Formats: sequence, structure tokens, C-alpha cells
Amino acid sequence: MAPPGFRLWPLKTEAFGNENRKCATDVLPATYHYHATPGKRAVGDPAEDVPAFLQSELSLGGLPGLLKHLWFAGAARPAMPLHLHVARGREIVVLDQMHMHLLSTNDSEGRLFVKPVPRFLLSLKFCQENLQCPPGCPCPDPPVTTTCRGIPRSVALGFLYTYACLISSKTDFHLANEKRLLPRNDHNDEPISWPSWKTLARELLHTHAHDPSIFHPRFHRAELRLSRLNTISRLITSRPYARSHHSYGNFFRHNLAWTAAATVFVALVLTAMQVGLATDRLQEDPAFQRASYGFTVFAILAPLGVFGLMVLRALFHLARDMPLLLGWGGRRKRAAAVGAAPVFDAKLTAAVTVVGKQPEP
Repeated sequence: MAPPGFRLWPLKTEAFGNENRKCATDVLPATYHYHATPGKRAVGDPAEDVPAFLQSELSLGGLPGLLKHLWFAGAARPAMPLHLHVARGREIVVLDQMHMHLLSTNDSEGRLFVKPVPRFLLSLKFCQENLQCPPGCPCPDPPVTTTCRGIPRSVALGFLYTYACLISSKTDFHLANEKRLLPRNDHNDEPISWPSWKTLARELLHTHAHDPSIFHPRFHRAELRLSRLNTISRLITSRPYARSHHSYGNFFRHNLAWTAAATVFVALVLTAMQVGLATDRLQEDPAFQRASYGFTVFAILAPLGVFGLMVLRALFHLARDMPLLLGWGGRRKRAAAVGAAPVFDAKLTAAVTVVGKQPEP
């Protein structure tokens, strides 16, 4: 069993001065989305079931199952300052999903997905009430229970630590506020002050230096490459970590782009072979004749095979999604008929079940 201090919320900085006079749930969002069952999206009230909301909001999706292989996706180092990401041409994309935080793409846009800081994580009262374990909790290695807050707490601390690294200077602070990455005061929409942020960031750094074990190991490696995460996930689970195509048009455009580039290369080789066959030396060379014949057949069949595989893959995704598309209306009507109470009763169990799995889009 961990020492008592391990189960507590270690931060003491109050980012907004009047937070301690509020009801703890006042800092929660209006609603949140979760998956009651795989493939079935639902919308709930976070104040109805705060533990279920935290399990969903702070879920890392499929990352915990890939922790041993993250060395392939990113270096073990703190996050770079925000202004350096901008200077390197990366587009900061706001995405309110923890499992996508600080994942970068290698496409022409060079996107970096960043999750904004939720208001409730800067509320000392809320964190002390909802991210501390009860006395006698068996964390840091608890069974699957609804009382332990060890995993959500470590994810929250690791997430805040990345922001202490991202926002180092006042330049980073202004960039973060322009992107609305930091929460604002509910009364006047004013952002957190620079002195308050400095105090919180320094406390996070000191806490991390004192006991890094209370921070989730995912955040030991800040920026991760999404393409490499997809490769790791395909090798382990045969599924990508995150879909890179959300429409069939994007799917075909992406695949036809590299197919066109490969076709240009094949055309260059065929042209060179044609020139070679026009020379006396290569025209009578049996090995070159066989190579030319084989590559010509390959140049004819390969594009047809690649296009056929693309069509089959698109049909596979369509067939897999078809039951959900056809059955969604019926399930929604049945849920409305039985009322909302059973949904909230099952929500925590579903959230605990989904932790460690990839949230579906």
C-alpha cells in the first residue's frame, strides 16, 4: 500500500482566488461525451457522476497498452516551449481529448494536437475532493475499483506538467491564451494571471523533481508522433491508434497521392528500359530482356492491385460501420423509452471498462 501522501493531491496553488468559495462542481463543463458501450456515444451531465466523468475526461485511450514501446514514437524529454512549435511551422490544433494530447502529424500541415487545460484541474477544492483516494486505498496498484483515484490523479498531474513545460515564458503564455489553451474566469472571462501561472508552473516542476512516480509514465515522453503510434498499435492490436481518415474522400485522396508518385517512378524505369532495349548491347542481353518483361508485367498489374486493395479496404470499413449506422436510430429510441436513469447508473461501469481502450470517433 502506498504511503498516505501518495494518495493526496500534491499541489497547493489556487489559480483563481475565489475558487474555494464555489461549489466544487461549478467548475465542470456543461456536458461530456462518453461511450456507454463500444460504438455507442452518449452525452451526460458531469455533475451527476463526477468519478465517471473523470474516468472519461482523463482517459488515455489505448496508450497504457503501448507504454513499453513509446520509445519508437518519441524521446524521453519534457515538452518544448509553445513558441518553438510555432517557429517550426507546426499548426496548434485544439483537441479536447487526453489521449491525443501532444501528438504530432507528419503531413504537409505539420499539426500538433493540444488539449486545453480544463477549468476543474485548476480548482484546488475540486481536485482535493475528487482526485484524492479514500483512506486505505491500495494504490498505486489497485484492483479495478471505482474508489481509487490513482490513475486519474497521475494523468492529471502529468498533463499539467506538460503545460509547465509548454508555457515557460510570457511569449508562450500569450500564445496559449490566443489559442484558449488556458481556462478563464467565469465572471469576467479574464485569463489566469501571469504571476499565478508562474507560481503553479514552479510548484509542478518542484513536485516532479521531488517524486516523478506520481506522474503518469505516458508524460515522461511529451511529444509523440502519431504515425509511429499507429504503426505500434497496428503491430500489437492490428488496429491504428487513431484514424487518419474520417471520410472516404480523404482516404482515396491520401492513397492515390502516393500511388501517383509511385507511378511516376515506374514510368521513369520503363522509359530507361525502353532506351536500353534500343541499344545493340542490351537488345541482345537475355537477362535484361527477362527483367524488362517482368517489370513491364509488374507495371501493368501493380496499379490495378493497389487500387483493388484500396476499394476492398474502403468496403471493409463500410461493412464494419454499417450495423452502427443502421441501428443507431433504434437504440436511441429504446434509450429514450426507458429513460435516462439507467444510463447514468451504468455510466461508471462503462467508463471503467473503456479505460485503456481507444475511444472511438
